[in-house]
Amino acid sequence: MPGMRDVAKHAKVALSTVSTVLNNSDKYVSGEIRQKVLAAAVDLGYVLTEKKRFTRKTIAVILPVITSSFFPNVLNGIQDTVSQDKNFLLFYNSNFSFEKEQAYLQTLRKQSLTGVILDSICPADLEDSYLSWLEKEFIDNGIPVVMLERKIKSNRFYCIFIDNFLSAKIAVRHLIDLGHRKIAHILGNKHMRHSFERLEGYRQALKDSGIPADPELIQPGDFTPASGYTAMKKLLDIRGDFTALLSANDQMAIGAIKALRTAGKNVPNDCAVAGFDNLGVSTLVDPALTTINVPTFQMGRLAARIIVDAGEGRPYSHCNKLDSNLIVRRSSVRGGLQGA
Repeated sequence: MPGMRDVAKHAKVALSTVSTVLNNSDKYVSGEIRQKVLAAAVDLGYVLTEKKRFTRKTIAVILPVITSSFFPNVLNGIQDTVSQDKNFLLFYNSNFSFEKEQAYLQTLRKQSLTGVILDSICPADLEDSYLSWLEKEFIDNGIPVVMLERKIKSNRFYCIFIDNFLSAKIAVRHLIDLGHRKIAHILGNKHMRHSFERLEGYRQALKDSGIPADPELIQPGDFTPASGYTAMKKLLDIRGDFTALLSANDQMAIGAIKALRTAGKNVPNDCAVAGFDNLGVSTLVDPALTTINVPTFQMGRLAARIIVDAGEGRPYSHCNKLDSNLIVRRSSVRGGLQGA
């Protein structure tokens, strides 16, 4: 069983600092150091005794990859809300590892928490048993759980999501309306349910227009720019006749645009490109990226608001769908758009 000395060594801080943080002392410790100590305690599986468990209001946030361009806005929304209520945040990065996500939660279930905000990468075939475990370990003990980017049927969980299927259909419909018939797609991370919801929206839009889905025009990605670049290179090697692309996120779309340019292709004249998320960088690339706007900051604010309100006994809707919309910019429209 790890002790405070082990935590101090892991966090690279003094033993006295660990004692101050874990005993919830009034002695000042910066938020950064406090976070470092608590994260080290979780990593090592350090368990506080009943008298020493966290007593300040603490919200745990577990995300697939905190360094992604998508999640900083989510975190900003959470922090913007939590800072007004004097809650303390613990951030954890699962790095797309379901095992790591589970390990964090195994340790956190032993602590006193205000709530958990979770963007899970649980595989679809394990979801029912996983949700049952989360109910037993957290919700049954009075700790609310908010699931991000995933619609949950059980009204014991809170969930925040957009309609990925419809949003992808709208983006592809935009490309079809521009005259495109051979439209490629770069799929998102295989561990994320919304990757496949966007794929199904892409397929349905083609079907609705009488266009057969071509398996060769669908390539895997993992939401990183590098995977978008690689997927586009493969598409160009396999087929050269597609004239448009829907990428499952903006980062992969940016990688795809680079690959198109490397191959001497013009965007959008040779290949129109649409992304997903409306990241800040989508307006900085050339040409500016057509994309589906996902309200990430609002998602973070709402998640934190739900936890705070639930902790204070105020009711909140369990199923929360946020609006998304298509933003058309120069990457999809030949001749460009004024001001885009």
